[in-house]
Amino acid sequence: MAALVQLPGVGRKTANVILGNAFKRSEGVVVDTHVGRLSLRLGLTRQTDPVKVEQDLMPLFPREEWAQVAHVLIFHGRRVCFARSPQCAVCVLNEICPSSMLEQS
Repeated sequence: MAALVQLPGVGRKTANVILGNAFKRSEGVVVDTHVGRLSLRLGLTRQTDPVKVEQDLMPLFPREEWAQVAHVLIFHGRRVCFARSPQCAVCVLNEICPSSMLEQS
């Protein structure tokens, strides 16, 4: 991680992607806009700073699943939980999602 983030244009997100996907090393959770948004909506964090969101997510999931957690949240954010119009009615998480409860009210 330390060596990667020293490269020009490489931050924690990119370093986590490289380490998790290319080298199967879980150093952290990739937090992009989808992961950050869904983490807030699902009540997994109250933070908006990606590093703080990552710190909140890491204790919630087993280390060996950190890369997969990011992939699942990104996919869900692109297919169901859109930024402007989340599809709560068809979401598999709507019964446990605090934001879905607000949408149904």
